[in-house]
Amino acid sequence: MKKRISETEVNNKIDIDETYDEAAEAEALREKKLKRRKRQRVWDRIAGFIIISGIIIGCACLTLEYIIVKGPSPALRDIFISTMDETRRFKFIPQIFLTADELKEIRSVEEMDKDITTDTSLITIQAGEAAQTDDGKDAYGLVDDDGDGIIFTDVKGNGFVGYMITILDPNRVFVGMPDSYGGVGLTLEELVKKYGADGGINAGGFKDDGGGGFGGIPEGITVINGEIYNGGDGPLNGFAGFDKNGILHVGYYEYDDVVANEIVNGVSFGPILISNGEPTPSEYLKSGVNPRTAIAQRADGAVIMLVIDGRQVHSIGAKYQDVIDILMDYGAVNACNMDGGSSSIMYYRNTAGEVNMINSYSVLQSEPRRMPDFWM
Repeated sequence: MKKRISETEVNNKIDIDETYDEAAEAEALREKKLKRRKRQRVWDRIAGFIIISGIIIGCACLTLEYIIVKGPSPALRDIFISTMDETRRFKFIPQIFLTADELKEIRSVEEMDKDITTDTSLITIQAGEAAQTDDGKDAYGLVDDDGDGIIFTDVKGNGFVGYMITILDPNRVFVGMPDSYGGVGLTLEELVKKYGADGGINAGGFKDDGGGGFGGIPEGITVINGEIYNGGDGPLNGFAGFDKNGILHVGYYEYDDVVANEIVNGVSFGPILISNGEPTPSEYLKSGVNPRTAIAQRADGAVIMLVIDGRQVHSIGAKYQDVIDILMDYGAVNACNMDGGSSSIMYYRNTAGEVNMINSYSVLQSEPRRMPDFWM
C-alpha cells in the first residue's frame, strides 16, 4: 500500500532543497574566492621576486660597471667602453659613470694614414690550380676535399668561435643586392636564393634610422657589377673592392679612386686590417669584444670570408686584433673589416647541397637583419 504524501510535506521538501542549493552555491562561491586569492598571492610573490631580482641584478651590473670603468685596469676599461660603443642599443652605458670629456679622451685613437695604395704585384691569381701541395693541402694547411674550389674551416680563439670560407678563384666573388635601393633590404637567405649562390657573408654598412632594421640604403660607396652607387656619399672608415682582374683593393677610397682602380665589386666599411701583407698597428685600432665579419685575399688570389660569433655563451666575440691574427695565420695579404655586431652572418652550402646559415647571430637580434648588400 503506497503512502500518500501530503501537500505540506511536498512544500517542506522544496524549501529544504532550495535552502540546500543556496548553501551549496554560497560554499562554491567561497571556494572560488579562496582559490582566486591564493592565485593572486602566488602571482604577487612571483612579481615581487622578479622585481627584487631585477633590482639586485641592476645594482650588481652598475657595481660591476663602476669597478670596470673606475678600477685599476685601463685596458679592461677601454675594451668595455669600445664593446658598448660598437652596439646600437648600449652606447649610453659608459656615460653613467664617465663624463663626456673622460669618454672623449678614452675613445681617442691615433689617426691612420689614409693614403693606402694596394700593391697589386703582391697578388698572383692561381685560382687554386697551383696552390695544392703533394699531400693535398695548400700552403696554409687547407684541403679542398670535394674539389669545388671552396674550403670551409672552423676557427677558434680565446673566448670565441668563428667560421671561414676560402674561395680559391676570386672571380667567383661578387656583391649581391636587392632589385633596387631605397626601400627594404633583403636577408642573406633571400639573396642566396635570388642569385643561386653557394653562400656568402654580410658586407658594408647601411642606413637604419631609428633601428627599424629596414636596411635598404647602403652607406658609403658601393660598387656592384661595375656600377657605382652612393658615389657622393663618401667612404666610412675604409673600402674593400675587387678590380676587373679579381685583385682585392683595400683603402680609404673616394669616387675617383674606385674609377681609377677599375673596381667592379666593392663596399665601404672598415677599418683596414691588413694592407700589402702588413697588419695595421694596434695604436690605430681600438675595439671591443663583439661579433665580427671580414674579407681578405691571399697572395695566390684566394678570397677569405670570415665571421666570428659574439654576445653569446659559446662565443663572447673578438677584437680587431683577433681577426688580424686569424687572417695573417691563413696568409691574408689584404683585409678589411666589414659590418659586425648584429649584422654578422654567414650562409654556406652543406654536403647535401643545401645553403643554410652557419653562424649564430647575436642574441640581441631576434632574426637575421635585412641589408642592402652582401659578399657572395
